[in-house]
Amino acid sequence: MDHDTFIGTVQQRADLASRGAADSATRATLTTLGERITENEAEDIAAQLPMEVGRYLTDVEEHAQQFDADEFAERVAEQTEADDVEDAPTATARSVVGVAVEATGTGLIQDVVSQLPQDEGYGDLLATADQSA
Repeated sequence: MDHDTFIGTVQQRADLASRGAADSATRATLTTLGERITENEAEDIAAQLPMEVGRYLTDVEEHAQQFDADEFAERVAEQTEADDVEDAPTATARSVVGVAVEATGTGLIQDVVSQLPQDEGYGDLLATADQSA
């Protein structure tokens, strides 16, 4: 999947008004995911994504931070400039993750899901990854 297809698919699935909003949502979601997972996992997933998108997973200051799904959604909302993303960051993040599942194959995303505690609310955020397995 190339960059344009990735962003276009995110825009459609998340029902965002523009490609800019979709790019912002993708950046916010994947950057936050990169902060939450290990550096090795981020690099593995990034290698399977378009370069322009994959770098969001790896270009973070600190990997493997411990925060729950509510904090994940808050970070996504803070990093986006589009009002429609800020209103529904979990649904938007779920759309981005769903497109990443398709672009990478479910094996890599399953590794990510296994790192995130389901009792902290990540089950809803990553429901797309579970359904694709």
